[in-house]
This record gives sequence, structure tokens and C-alpha cells, in this order.
Amino acid sequence: MSFKFKFYLYKISKLLFMLSCAGLYVYSSVDICGNETHNIHIDMARPVSIVPPFEISIVGQMGEKGLRIGPRMGRGWRGEAGGEAGYRFYVPKEGQYVLWSYCLWYDECTNAIFARIDDLDRAIVGNDPIYNQWHWVRGFEVYLEKGTHTLVLSNHSDHISVQTILFTGSETVTPVDCGRVFTDIFYDGFDGCDMGNFAEWQVVSGIWRVEDPEAGACQIKNVVIGESESTARMFYYNDKWSDYCFNVSVRTEQWPDAWASVGVCFGVIDENSYFEVRFSSQKETDKVLMEIVRHVPGGAEVMTSCDVVWTDNVWHQVQVTGGSEEIIVSVDKNYNLQTKVSEKLCGGIGLSLTGRMSGHFDDIHVRKIHANK
Repeated sequence: MSFKFKFYLYKISKLLFMLSCAGLYVYSSVDICGNETHNIHIDMARPVSIVPPFEISIVGQMGEKGLRIGPRMGRGWRGEAGGEAGYRFYVPKEGQYVLWSYCLWYDECTNAIFARIDDLDRAIVGNDPIYNQWHWVRGFEVYLEKGTHTLVLSNHSDHISVQTILFTGSETVTPVDCGRVFTDIFYDGFDGCDMGNFAEWQVVSGIWRVEDPEAGACQIKNVVIGESESTARMFYYNDKWSDYCFNVSVRTEQWPDAWASVGVCFGVIDENSYFEVRFSSQKETDKVLMEIVRHVPGGAEVMTSCDVVWTDNVWHQVQVTGGSEEIIVSVDKNYNLQTKVSEKLCGGIGLSLTGRMSGHFDDIHVRKIHANK
């Protein structure tokens, strides 16, 4: 019996042993440029333990089973309902692994799950803006020793389904047909006893405070309120962010000055160098002027503009997607504006007001955009 045949027999027998274990998982190896990359697939329909409101149910379009939390079953991120599902899996070679999850989210309030490996802190998987369709979510990276490990998924959001968890030992390998992939890298809802990340924002001008406006709240309790007599700006600096999607909820109350505006900033390098999506009032209409503005030391340039429907005292969802070649802006999930850029967009984010103006902001997400491999 040749060595090669013995080796493949060993691989097959090990795979069959794994398939017979509670908590079904399969691993494969792929040769990439002379380096063997290991991929571990965990079937969500085969947990070793499960606590409601998690359940195993038919979730796929072709009758596939998976892990599910039904609608109106409690919000784990608010400490409601609880529940978890546990799995065991084997890592054939120690190293750095990337977690991927094949998921179905209902909407922007039900789009994440908590994941914990062994005794490590739990982390959020999800918070991506793809709803009502099965898709791959890129999660966190984790260093795993060779051997058996545990994965515990716990309740973050209700009305979610998961079919597969994949660990891959390569940053360049993506699941088949994964489409555009987003990784959640920053969130601020200005909640909790420390008001979210509010202390880490840098106030440049104006008055900024965190309050609970009750009926005025967006997704969750607190919002940040800015007040301006001439200008008000607040930035969150990060020189490592690039190619990202920036979502923010915005509400305006009044436009006492004809030249007043509210804006969201991105690609922030410093207080004089950044891009801004600016909304300016147009009196006696139900629309505002939306502009993409490039700020540089000594001045500002309007790159492109258009009119968009805007109602005061109503929350509007603004999304800015900045890649290496273009900026795309949408308001309330409608495509509105696009412009080309010559440089790679990188840097932090910000909020701005001009003129005598007040504005509310909430539910801020920054998500890394990964190019398809």
C-alpha cells in the first residue's frame, strides 16, 4: 500500500469520524500558491446544545435546516430573552482564522448574532445592510490552536436565521457566491451609562450633547443633538478606515437661516480635510439640496448636487459608500447621487451643522467593504 494511498485513507477515515460526531462539521484544505489553507464548515442544524428562543427549523429556500430565532422573541442586545446554541469543531492546524456566516436578516433592527469561541469574549457577527436574502457575512479573526474548540452563538437580534459557520485560514479566500461583503467596524447609538463612544468624538465647534428625546428616538434610546449659531462640527478620527460604508440616521427640526445646512462627513483626515454630504434647505418646497463637498485647507469645492425629498421632524436614513474610485450617496434607501474621485478614501467620520440650526443623529454604522476575490 503506497504512502499516498495511506494518506488519503487516513483523511477519509478522519472525515467519517467527524461526520459521526454530535455537532456536524467538515473541514477541507485548499492549496493556494503552495500554502495549504484549511476551511472548517459547521452545520447550524446540528448543535450539541440549544436554549430557546433559538430553534432548529427549515430556513432555506430548498428546505435546508438551520438555526433560527423567530420574530418578536426578544432583543438580546437589550438583555431580553437570552438563549444560545453550542457547537464543537476541530481545527487541523493552528493559525489565524476568519469567521464567515451564511445568514438571513429581516431588517436593520434584526441583523446580527453574538459569537463566542472557547473562553474568549463574545463578538458581534452581522450588522450589515443586506436584508431578506441569504448572504455571507464576514465576521472577526481569531487565532486557534490545533484541536477541538467550542462555538457558542447567542441572541443579539430576533427574526434571524443562520445555516452555516465557516472558519477559513486565509484572508483572501471568500465563500462561493458571497457577493459584496461588509464587516461591521464601528457602531455608535450613544447608549449605555457611558453614552456609547461619545467621549471619543472630538468637538470642533458648536454644542453637542446626548439626550433621550423619548418619542424622538430613532432605533434605540439616546441620540446625539447638535446646536449651531454659525457652525457646529464633531469628528470621530480613525486613520485606518478605508473603503467603507457609512450609515447614519438624521432628523432636522428647523431651518431658521436660509443658508443653514446639516451634513455628515467622511474621509476625515483633520478638521480642514474631509468630504461632506451636505443638505441645505429650499424654502417652500418638500425638498432639500444635497451636495457632495470636498473640504481642503483654505476652501471647499462642491463636486456634484441634486434635490432630494426631505421632511422635518422625521428620521431619514443617509448612507455614504466610499470606494477607491467613487462616492455613492442614498437617502431613505433610494439611489440619489454619485461622483468619481481620484484618490483612495480613508479616514474618520463626522457630523456638521451650518447657520442657526439644530439636528439629531443616531444609529451610526461604519462597515468595511471587501472586494470580491
